Amino acid sequence: MEVSAIIPTYNRRAHVIRAIDSVLAQTIPVEEIIVTDDGSTDDTVEALTRRYGSSVNVVRQENMGAAAARNRGMREARCEWIAFLDSDDIWLPTKIERQLEALTPLTGESGVCFTDVVFDANPDMKQSAFQEAGFERAPAPGTLEEPTEHMLAERRAIWTSSLLIRTSLIRDVGGFDEALVLAEDTDLLFRLSFKTRFRFVGEVLVRMDRDPSRATGLVELFSTRDDRKYDSFERMYTKWLAMPEVAGTRHRNRIRDMLRVVYYSSVEAKMHELRLRPAFRRIRELRALGETYPSFILTLLGRKIKKLRSRPKAFEEGRVGLRL
Repeated sequence: MEVSAIIPTYNRRAHVIRAIDSVLAQTIPVEEIIVTDDGSTDDTVEALTRRYGSSVNVVRQENMGAAAARNRGMREARCEWIAFLDSDDIWLPTKIERQLEALTPLTGESGVCFTDVVFDANPDMKQSAFQEAGFERAPAPGTLEEPTEHMLAERRAIWTSSLLIRTSLIRDVGGFDEALVLAEDTDLLFRLSFKTRFRFVGEVLVRMDRDPSRATGLVELFSTRDDRKYDSFERMYTKWLAMPEVAGTRHRNRIRDMLRVVYYSSVEAKMHELRLRPAFRRIRELRALGETYPSFILTLLGRKIKKLRSRPKAFEEGRVGLRL
């Protein structure tokens, strides 16, 4: 069970060195390390070449985003299994060893394995990913029941840097969707959830950097009104609804509801910025989902009231402004 480690990076020289060193410290070595430099403008490539020489395969491309960088590394991979590691994260030494142990009993049936992770340097993120998701951890490796349900959950238990995936499987589903700016990993896992069984290791084996002072990344788009966020989720949910595996299942209505929320959030953002024409286009998309104008107005009012009630104390003290 040979493993290729794929690390995408962009202008994170110091971080990617730390990530690579964590791969080299594994108790079971990986067969190859592939770093996809996604158009860095610093001296990342030169620094890696000086430090690691030919022991790390550094592939360069124009800046195309995380999904494209991971796909490029995937195309270069020669091993049966692929393990992803974001350049600002690290693996603990037994990460690969524990995952291979978990996969061994079901080698022919399971093509995905993940572990628990913790979030470093952010006092507001004290729980591990499994704890945040309400995921019941087993004392020994286990099989995830109904992985598709977990992909639709509000809190995620699976993070990219903990993944170990069979190479042929990820290639069969087309890899990461490069048109998505956000949630490309969730999209991939949703598609994989219909193809294979998911194994998990109930141990924290990955540390993720969530220092609030670090350079802003795409993950911060989740808390903005940026159109790229809404466009990515619209594309993802629309694609899921078109999948034959979703047709006629209980997942369909859930995904439609999630798409509806995206449209409402997009309408609110555009109206807040007085971009009325794009807002009305979104309203027409809501109408296509079966929303009537009265239900639209009532839902929009209800959403705004809920937001106000969720933070009245902070608003009264002047610590936050009215954000519609």
